[in-house]
Amino acid sequence: MIKRPKLLLPVLFLLMLCCAFYSCKKDGQSSVSSFLTQSVWNLAITQRFKYVNQALVKTDTVNIGCALDQKLTFRKDNTFTFTNYNCKTGNLNGNWSFSPDLLYLNTDQSITKNSKGIQNPAHIINLGQYSLIFDADDVYVYGNQNTYYKKTDTVVVYRYGFIHSK
Repeated sequence: MIKRPKLLLPVLFLLMLCCAFYSCKKDGQSSVSSFLTQSVWNLAITQRFKYVNQALVKTDTVNIGCALDQKLTFRKDNTFTFTNYNCKTGNLNGNWSFSPDLLYLNTDQSITKNSKGIQNPAHIINLGQYSLIFDADDVYVYGNQNTYYKKTDTVVVYRYGFIHSK
């Protein structure tokens, strides 16, 4: 009968654990950025949510009758173009970046300005291979003094829903 060393089983277990850990290692922001920049996004829906005293009082779908194709293109050089933004012919160009926690999309254009006219990040609700949804305007950002709202304030949030173009 062959005797096996007692350390063989624990060493094999550690080796398998290390292989599993390093093969699943994520590369951080670059994989998320690739979802955003892989192709053009078509605006599917814009909704407006109005809150008073922190309670939702009204929901509207905006630009229902818009005949223009509204497209959002993010580029790897951190610039973007929003074609026919707000159902107006023309391009809105700017710069974009993610917050360090990848939960917010920062832009330098009006799509993320709040009702006070202050630049505000968009809160990313979903970013996947085929869809992008984010809230913009009076979005509360934890720790940002510019986004503090009293309980009695009227707050308006726009939700943009995009799908990938083919």
